[in-house]
Amino acid sequence: MAGDAVAEVKSRLDLVEVIGGYVTLHRAGRELTGLCPFHAEKTPSFAVNPERQVWFCHGCGKGGDLFHFIQQIERIDFREALEMLADRAGVELESGPRSDRGAGRKRRRSIELNAKAQAYYQHVLWATDAGERGRALLIDRRIDEALARRFGVGFAPAGGAGEDALTRYLTGKAGAGVDEVVEAGLAHPPGRGRTRDRFRDRLVFPIRDDRGEVLGFGARALGDARPKYLNSPDSAAYHKSSAIFGIDLARTAIVAKHAAVIVEGYFDVIAAHAAGVEHTVASSGTALTREQVHSLGRIAETLILCFDGDEAGRVAATRAVDVIAVESIQARICRLPAAFKDPDELVRSDPAAFAQAIEEAPPAWQVLLDAALGAGEGGSVDARRAAAERAVSVLARIPEATTRELYLQQAARRLDIGARSLSTDLAHSMRDGTRRPGRIVVAAPADTTPDTADESEAVEADEPMPPWEAQLARVVLIRPEMAAALRSESGLGPDEFTNPTARRIYDAASSDPGGFTLRRLSGGDQRRAAGLLVREVPEFADEAEPQAIKQLMADCVRLIHEESVRRALVSISTEMHRARDEGRTEDADALAAKLSRLAADAPHLRRTLAVR
Repeated sequence: MAGDAVAEVKSRLDLVEVIGGYVTLHRAGRELTGLCPFHAEKTPSFAVNPERQVWFCHGCGKGGDLFHFIQQIERIDFREALEMLADRAGVELESGPRSDRGAGRKRRRSIELNAKAQAYYQHVLWATDAGERGRALLIDRRIDEALARRFGVGFAPAGGAGEDALTRYLTGKAGAGVDEVVEAGLAHPPGRGRTRDRFRDRLVFPIRDDRGEVLGFGARALGDARPKYLNSPDSAAYHKSSAIFGIDLARTAIVAKHAAVIVEGYFDVIAAHAAGVEHTVASSGTALTREQVHSLGRIAETLILCFDGDEAGRVAATRAVDVIAVESIQARICRLPAAFKDPDELVRSDPAAFAQAIEEAPPAWQVLLDAALGAGEGGSVDARRAAAERAVSVLARIPEATTRELYLQQAARRLDIGARSLSTDLAHSMRDGTRRPGRIVVAAPADTTPDTADESEAVEADEPMPPWEAQLARVVLIRPEMAAALRSESGLGPDEFTNPTARRIYDAASSDPGGFTLRRLSGGDQRRAAGLLVREVPEFADEAEPQAIKQLMADCVRLIHEESVRRALVSISTEMHRARDEGRTEDADALAAKLSRLAADAPHLRRTLAVR
């Protein structure tokens, strides 16, 4: 069960130790404090409570448990955070139907063999005669050994007569079975009694995830061999549609710049990093996919496309813009100077020019509109009409109405035609279905943990929490088992709370005190609950008397009840006056009687609460 996995991971990992890997923490009483990693600050406002295993920033308001911290800092979803922390804790996750059990084990084994294969390929490249041709290609591309090693570049030898050098190494010194080597995508299935390595006589680039684990490989042929580029097949670890080359080395820069540069090839990525443009990745030898855009969109607000300058590159960039638009991410297109075919070539000639071209990349829709208008500006009637038709086809692909309208007005001015006429043509185009492909709504990966509340609810603004409600919510967060008793003995119902978060905390804790955890709350409520938990409650100090806790709760209940009565009195009085103003005499008299009874009972209620 995922719930069991969450509990097991939490039992094995210490929040302070995990957060300490990202934030420098200092002891401050029972808490630890540090500079918040989620917003710029000079005075520490980030607090961690080791006893309750929660964190909260008093500056930006973020907070939660171990999983929420990893989700926020790594910008990943819950499932990925669970997998990441489970791996660190040594907890194996088993999920899905019985036929899928062991898939996680196969993935881990594939990653282990890929890591051994990378080490083997690197050894061949730098320490053997067989790697000489690979070293020569790197020299030709002006890639020194330090840079190549940073990206883990290696060389796959021809393999000898059996074409199985890597397979023999992995089944011999690494202790792997032939079937494991095949499952990892490192060899072809046995045929005619022998197994052949998948990559032979090629420069090899490891394709890693953002944690640096080798998922698969991309390999470039030497000379005129075909195919020029060859990728690992899909496996338990590697999926071509979601793999992003260079993400492990670019992630920090992408987060810092809020943008990712996407190029076509492995050499382009390496060249871009050499030029100081370290937020550069590649789509792993395939057209940009929704999965890749979704993944990058978690850490980047803008994607800058810098594809090859040929026709194929221009077409790929045009298609990629639509894929990016589906995820509601800003897109820019970097057009290289005409004399250079790709980023690698430009960097080898003028690294600063490449960096500047990336920095000045215009919005993608602007680039596409400029291309559509072409020679239509200032041209003949026919030229302007043709340009208007091309412009409409671009405008129809823009999902945001405001952006679409702004570009429409620009196109109308440049073609010297009425914006209303162009708008009419655009409306016809969109209505007739000749616009861009239908927008696809891609659901984010589901949080499969059964004890986690739905995080897809609308964002609720933080409402002020009365101090007595905050104090009672803090008590039941620390001691959930007290909530049910409090509800039955005092008669305090959730609807008496004015603050929505306090109400939901009390309701969840009193309804199921034995199974209550922070993960029972939604994301917003978890954050606010963490803010309550990091604050000290004197009544819960080691030397505190049990009576002090009872008195604290009685005082809170009394104040909440009194506030509830006060709100009821105000509401009934308002409704009574409205009924009288509208001539509803019977309703007004009934409300007056109700108001009198409640007013008479209020003092008795306060006296009763005071002695509980």
